[in-house]
Amino acid sequence: VSFDLPGTHSPPPTLASANLPRRVRRVLEHLLSLVSDEMARHLSQMLNEAEQQLFRLADHARNPGIQAGHMETLRTLRLNRADLVPRYLIGLEAALAGVRDPKLSQKIAATGSKQTNFRNLSLVDDESMDEESVLRDIALRHESRSSLPLHLLGQRFGVLSGAPAFDAERLPVGPQQLRRILREATNALQIGLEARLLLFRTFDRVVMAHYTHLAETMNALLERDGILPSLAYVPLRLRPTLQNPKPHAGKKATPA
Repeated sequence: VSFDLPGTHSPPPTLASANLPRRVRRVLEHLLSLVSDEMARHLSQMLNEAEQQLFRLADHARNPGIQAGHMETLRTLRLNRADLVPRYLIGLEAALAGVRDPKLSQKIAATGSKQTNFRNLSLVDDESMDEESVLRDIALRHESRSSLPLHLLGQRFGVLSGAPAFDAERLPVGPQQLRRILREATNALQIGLEARLLLFRTFDRVVMAHYTHLAETMNALLERDGILPSLAYVPLRLRPTLQNPKPHAGKKATPA
C-alpha cells in the first residue's frame, strides 16, 4: 500500500522507525492499537453505508444517464474499497510517529490543505475547496463536542512529545488530523467529487459520531499507562459578589 506524505516519495514513518524513547513508543503502540481497531470497524461501516446510499440514488434516479453514473461509481467503490482502511491506518501511524518531529508533523498537517492560487482558479481548485470546507466543518463540530477530552489529550500528548500541550489542531488523533488522513486515503477509491462528499458526510455520521467516546477511552488508556494519571479538569468557580447591597428589611434608614 502506498501512502506517501505530501512532497515526498518515501514511505511514511512508523512507530518502529521513529526516533522515540522506549516508553513513549510503547505507549503510542498501545494507543495505535486501540484507535486502529475502532477506526477500522467504523470505516468499514462507513463504506457499507456509502454503498447503500449510492444504490438508493441510482434506484431513484429518473434520468438514465444519472442512474448509470451512480452505478458506475458504486462499481468503482466496491472495486477499490479494500484499499481505504489500510491506507487510513498507515496515515494514522505516521501521524503518531511524528509526535516528536515538528517537521514531520507539519508535512502531515499539510495533507489536504493545499494553498489555492486565486489567480488561476480551476475545476480542481474548486473541488479541493469544496472538500476542505466540508471536512473542516465536520472536524470543528466534533472538536466543540469533545472539547474537554481533547483538552486532556492535548496535555498528555505534550508529555509524550516533551513539549508544551498540543492544541486540537495538532493532535495526531484529533478530529482535524483524522479528517486529513481520510481525505488522503480516499484517493485510493478513485471516485468523483460528488461521491467523495457523500463519503465525507457518511464519515461524519457513522465514524465521528463515536469520537467523544473514543477520546475519553484514549485518555483512560494514557492514564493507565502512567501519562498524567492524576490529570483532571476542574473549572474555576468565582464566588458571587453582592453589588449595591440594599438595607435589611425592617431597618429604617437614619435621617440625615
